[in-house]
Amino acid sequence: MKRYQNIIEDPEYVPPKVEQVDIGNKKRKKNNSPTKYILLSPDINQDLSNLPEDKKIFIKNECIEIKTYSFIVDYEYWSTDDILRSIIPEEYQIPGSFETVGHIAHLNLREEYLPYKKIIGEIILDKNKHIKTVVNKTGKIDNTFRFFEMELLAGVWDMNAELKESNCTFQFDFSKVYWNSRLQGEHERLVKKFKKNEFICDVMAGVGPFALPAAKNKGSIVFANDLNPKSYEYLVKNVENNKLINKVFSYNLDGRDFIKNSLSYLNDKSIQQKIINQRKKDKIEAIRKKFKKQNIKNSNEKFEKEQMDENIDDLFKTENNSPVLFQHYIMNLPAIAIEFLDAFRGIFKDYKDKIKFEQFPTIHCHCFSAAEDRHAEIKKRVETALGHSLDEKYIKEIYFVRSVAPSKDMYCISFVLPPEVAFMDENNNQTNKRKFDNLSEVENDQVKINKIN
Repeated sequence: MKRYQNIIEDPEYVPPKVEQVDIGNKKRKKNNSPTKYILLSPDINQDLSNLPEDKKIFIKNECIEIKTYSFIVDYEYWSTDDILRSIIPEEYQIPGSFETVGHIAHLNLREEYLPYKKIIGEIILDKNKHIKTVVNKTGKIDNTFRFFEMELLAGVWDMNAELKESNCTFQFDFSKVYWNSRLQGEHERLVKKFKKNEFICDVMAGVGPFALPAAKNKGSIVFANDLNPKSYEYLVKNVENNKLINKVFSYNLDGRDFIKNSLSYLNDKSIQQKIINQRKKDKIEAIRKKFKKQNIKNSNEKFEKEQMDENIDDLFKTENNSPVLFQHYIMNLPAIAIEFLDAFRGIFKDYKDKIKFEQFPTIHCHCFSAAEDRHAEIKKRVETALGHSLDEKYIKEIYFVRSVAPSKDMYCISFVLPPEVAFMDENNNQTNKRKFDNLSEVENDQVKINKIN
């Protein structure tokens, strides 16, 4: 029987004396039962007459008895799916899995399940002991501040979630910010692509699911931004809780403005000095821990030699007085992130002769697509937003993240920012865009002709 022990104590045995055994600070009754029950399938025939003779002898010699054992399966025994199946009409499938955010279970029930929503909530609450709050999404996601409208189905209305992900702790009000536990794999995938100590610009950072692990696990310096004041509030709080001050710098700005001014933030001398000071402080602490672990006396000579291994003061030095650049831009607002790519037009126009192509950043832009040819459609939308064609040499990958609906998928396109876009003169943006749109129309016509041919 699933979820039921196969070997149990002899229920008919009455011990003559109860002996207790100490287990740490707890005491448990010692089991003195001389026999056990091995529970067999109810389909097993109890008639032993047809058994081979050697088996009968074995049963007799080993004092084995065949008995009938009765047990009752109640509400506690049945699984969530078992109980829901007994409640939901047979023509409907059982509601799928739910998302957990700390102690919160978050459902997105379709219309046919709404008459049963309260009992569904109660069952989930009963069957998952760590769940204290069960809510159901009642409206679409807010595209400006990215949070759901929700109703309480069971438990208490406590939306202050606390959870761990990627070696970081996160705290936030789930009713006021965006968080999707199903994206944990995507958070980890993208952060793994970063090299140690890189500069990362997280344009739509939320409460920090990309920013904090990048800083904590990869030693990255992250400039993280979100338009939602509540997301910004919890981002700052999470940075402090994870001891990432002067490693993650938080902003509460429009994403487009943040991109346009990102270089000025990274090249702010006062911020750079904070980063250098923090790096030195971390280096000293690491050396002390190393000496302590190896039982090395902390002499000044050895200490200074260790410090010389890393030129922290040269962290922001560049050739030809060119600006320090981000290696990566993250744009995780799949509903509209592509629309913000126009902010990269002319971002390096003042440094045309100072920035080499190998220094150009990689942009990771999340998006949705329901097109028949998803890759082609995503590429086309990105090109339209950039105002320039995106050659295959720039595209690193178009990665499938997950399905969000039967005919709608989430993707992440990673590409190197084309120099033609980065050096674009803002005064000619509209002219360049019109030229590109006209070119695109010609290309589309040519595609149609090729298909006909």
